[in-house]
Amino acid sequence: MSETLIALSIILITAFLLNIIFKKIGFPPLIGQILAGMILGIPALKVLFNSESLLAVDLLSTFGIVFLLFLAGLEIDIDKIKETSGDSILVALGATVTPFIFGFIFLKAMGYSVTTATVFGGALAVTAGGTIIGVLMDSNALNTKLGAIFVAAGTIDDIFEIFLLSLVVILIHGGSILEVVLLPLQLLIFVAISLVLFKAMSSILYYFERNGNDVELFSIVIILVISMAALSEFLDIGYLIGAIIAGFLLQVSMKKLRRKRGKEIERTTQLITFSFVVPFFFANIGLNFDIGLLFTNPILIIATVLIAIGGTIAGALLIKPLSSLNLKQLYIVGWAMSSKGSVELVIAILARKYGLVPPEIFSALVAMAVITTLAFPFVLASEIKKNPLIMDAVPTNNKK
Repeated sequence: MSETLIALSIILITAFLLNIIFKKIGFPPLIGQILAGMILGIPALKVLFNSESLLAVDLLSTFGIVFLLFLAGLEIDIDKIKETSGDSILVALGATVTPFIFGFIFLKAMGYSVTTATVFGGALAVTAGGTIIGVLMDSNALNTKLGAIFVAAGTIDDIFEIFLLSLVVILIHGGSILEVVLLPLQLLIFVAISLVLFKAMSSILYYFERNGNDVELFSIVIILVISMAALSEFLDIGYLIGAIIAGFLLQVSMKKLRRKRGKEIERTTQLITFSFVVPFFFANIGLNFDIGLLFTNPILIIATVLIAIGGTIAGALLIKPLSSLNLKQLYIVGWAMSSKGSVELVIAILARKYGLVPPEIFSALVAMAVITTLAFPFVLASEIKKNPLIMDAVPTNNKK
């Protein structure tokens, strides 16, 4: 137990120091947290972490992304989500289908099997919702037009990720395609339960605000987010969807509370999320990255990164005739959706473990996930610096 506590302390201290340094020099702070993990993942330092401490880091990392998405659902302007729903669907479609097709064709052209090409293309199509939201919060850009599109499109992309993960599991275990077909039914069950919870949550919060104390009220919040994440995971639609829906539910349910009390709940959630669990999420990305992978097959890795970023940006730009966004905004959207993360790594690890992809493809996918995750924060910061209004800009031809 002492070794685990020491390991967790080392991660928090390193992530905190690099977070401060990157903030001081004008770089996105979360990059410092990822870099902290990469430094501690160097073989000479990784010996500080035994299997027990790595399991603890992985668990806290899961809590990190759950609370990050929950906080996004709690803070995001729901009216903006409604206003941008059309663009969000188009973005999710374009930024998913295009890199999948490019990745599939690329591997087939190189002589790999249909199965390997499908897994590869699918891994290029998924998006790191947690990373995107972290960057938006760092940049104070969550409640903007593009911020709402990122969140909504990322949530839609999560559904695609579940389909893809289900397909990978079927390919591994030889299961039935019925498992994928049942997913819409599982989503309907989750929505039905969410509506029941929505009806009850307002009354529960109101009761504890009047008759309970701060600890009891915040305990209800913790129970909500963990229970919703667990429910969506149980229904095989992924805990990420449950976490963000829990945030939406709480935001609407808190309207019965005094404004001050609602702000206190939001502030407490922010403090726990960003000071404790989120550093483990970003550090864990770096901790599980072997820098040696960059030198195994650099040409394949470069090609994979270019397809992931170029294909996603191309997919975003292709929706221009149907979208209210201008080309510069779609370019930023493409960069955001090209950021990969935890689900892509899970797909790569599962596929490698069960022989669906060879070692060189696995290495390329892992390297691509980390490189694209590191790239987006710099791109967004640069674009906002050039044009502070870009996240909410309305194209000229849309103005009255």
